Parts: sequence; structure tokens; C-alpha cells
Amino acid sequence: MKKLLITAIIAFLPFSLNAESNLDKILSSGVLKVGTTGDWDPMTMKDPATNKYKGFDIDVMSELAKDMGVKITFVGF
Repeated sequence: MKKLLITAIIAFLPFSLNAESNLDKILSSGVLKVGTTGDWDPMTMKDPATNKYKGFDIDVMSELAKDMGVKITFVGF
């Protein structure tokens, strides 16, 4: 069991290091880029009148960016 736990920790170590460096990149650039399709009401919708995204997911990500002290950019795909 100990050997399995050690193997799992070593296997996931690169992911945690990569996540940390991504956080550092976001903080140093001052921009959080969020991908969205903008077509799943009420989670994420692109308002054709304003050409801006709205919805629950958009609100959550906007609050996250505010808490992090960075700007947010929504990237549609």
C-alpha cells in the first residue's frame, strides 16, 4: 500500500508543478483567460446585443479574477 501511495504521488507531481507555474503565469501577466462556448444557458451565453458573455460560469470566473487581482478575458470557441 505504501509503495502504491508513493507511486501515485510521484505520478501526479508534474501536474501540481505545472499548475503552480500556470498560476504564476496568470499572476505575472495579470490576465486570466477563460475559454467558453457561450451557448449553454444559464451557465454561459453570449449576448448578441452587447457581444458580451453572461451567465453563472461567467459570474464565477469574474469573481475569481477579481479575488486574484487580475483582469479576465473570455475566449470563445
